[in-house]
Amino acid sequence: LPHEYKIHVVVYYRRLYDWLYSYYNQMTKRRNRPKITFVEWLTDEKLEDRLLGYSVAMYNRFVEAPGIFKVSVVNMHQDPDNFSTCERFACDHMDQAYHLCEAAKSNTIPNRNASVDIDWLIFRKRISYYHPIELSELDGRWEKIEVKFYEMTDIPKLCLSPEWKKKLFQTSLEAEIALTPESWYNSKEGLESLKSDYEEKVNTKLCSMDLETILISAEWQDFLTDLEEDEIAGGY
Repeated sequence: LPHEYKIHVVVYYRRLYDWLYSYYNQMTKRRNRPKITFVEWLTDEKLEDRLLGYSVAMYNRFVEAPGIFKVSVVNMHQDPDNFSTCERFACDHMDQAYHLCEAAKSNTIPNRNASVDIDWLIFRKRISYYHPIELSELDGRWEKIEVKFYEMTDIPKLCLSPEWKKKLFQTSLEAEIALTPESWYNSKEGLESLKSDYEEKVNTKLCSMDLETILISAEWQDFLTDLEEDEIAGGY
């Protein structure tokens, strides 16, 4: 890199378990991507691969890179209710950028991420694994299946194994200690908050629907068989 430039790298830190789920979520929404649950997706190989692109690896890589003047870490869990990626970057890390900072503060562009129900996407794909009914993408019977899907209650779940829960927690803990100052991780907002947040999410958000149990149940098998027979009787 030319010596006249002072390269300042800004690394954004998000807790590992949240970041992994967000990455999985975005990848699964894409077309032609395998539709698997988070519990199925999170393997030793996948974790090792994703850690190469995680904040800790990025920080360490840039700190050691020649020509880098400074590496800063933005903690996305500091005042999370009011956190703005653009505002923090423009106002805290760009010198003499008053107008850009003000523009970032006044930014009212809504979140453009499309709302897609990952559970429904995967459920659609798994039906053919457990029942012989043939459904094209534009089949009108999907509407009835979708209605029944969203009417389900007491949905069986599959969560991470005890070994995985411990491993993911420990790796997340180590990342927070590595990337935040001691005054942060020893505060209530730091490791104490991480632990309580993780304990809640690892038994809810990070769990997946038990698709096999649902789809092999007599209720769903009978429902799909009735749809199949209705099609035959109606001469679709």
